[in-house]
Amino acid sequence: MDELTERKQRILRAVVLEYVQSAEPVGSSLLVERYQFGVGPATVRHELSEMSDRGYLDQPHTSAGRIPSDVGYRYFVNRLAEPKLDKGVAKRVRDLTKNEADLEGLLMETCKVLSRLTQYVSIAATFSEGSARILSIEFAGITRERLLMTVVFSNGLIENKILEGRSDLTLGDLHKLSIEFSRAAAGIPVRSLGRKAAPVIESESAGIREIAQAAWRTLKGVARAATSGKVVSEGTQFLFEQPEFQQDVDALAKIVAALEDTEVVQEALDVTNPASPVTIGAENPSVAMHSLSVVAGKFYIGDTEAGAIAVVGPKRMRYATAMPLVETAAKALTEALNRLMR
Repeated sequence: MDELTERKQRILRAVVLEYVQSAEPVGSSLLVERYQFGVGPATVRHELSEMSDRGYLDQPHTSAGRIPSDVGYRYFVNRLAEPKLDKGVAKRVRDLTKNEADLEGLLMETCKVLSRLTQYVSIAATFSEGSARILSIEFAGITRERLLMTVVFSNGLIENKILEGRSDLTLGDLHKLSIEFSRAAAGIPVRSLGRKAAPVIESESAGIREIAQAAWRTLKGVARAATSGKVVSEGTQFLFEQPEFQQDVDALAKIVAALEDTEVVQEALDVTNPASPVTIGAENPSVAMHSLSVVAGKFYIGDTEAGAIAVVGPKRMRYATAMPLVETAAKALTEALNRLMR
């Protein structure tokens, strides 16, 4: 990426800010009217033309003004954006993560708030993690013939499953189930669970072994689902309000389909460069997302990546707000998950 002179930087920044606000190509006359560059309209037109030739700006039509290109947005994000987040908004995000007791609830509520605050789509995903382990398994009675199995995983997920029980099960039987299942499954990678047989439970209850077998099959299914990666999203409706998408219904349909594809989303959220967690336009692996930008941040359990949270919107995004907001949400999720795991 070429270095721009200070004046070109100021003009590029002005073009980005004006286009983000209006969604209309930005002309030299508007720039001269609203900004003090210390030069006349002819010089501003020349600078715009030079930046277009160098790939920082695009001109949709010959007589139209300019809009930022992917390169222009990248230069703006890397060097010109001035990230700023209101302290009250940051506190709202941090406080939110203190109220949920499981990973899925944390992700859903955080996505709702991010989407409302930004008016963009918000997506969170847990990464596929075959090395995740089961921390504990507990059985409890709900009714005389219904059991609740609660499974806690090392990646922060907590899964509850209702199972068929028997009227002759005792509290002692439930305690034995909890102890033996935890002894058999806790601490081993879930991918190894498929090779292990269900524990044998000694009890006077005739059906305890059948219940143990059924519970073990359910546990294997829960383990596979819990470590294959999950995606939650909020705010898809905000895409329909963006002028650039209203003009191309087919493109919008492809974008919505891409955002519903778990593999596409997880790939888009896999931040490889934490120093620049913004993916702009054609930098996205999926062609269907080339008209979008993604601002993502990873969250962790200890030193292990547990997933990522992001806002997704048009390239004409308010980066200075989205970047610190996502960073705050990711840090809050990390803190919340580590509290849950203690």
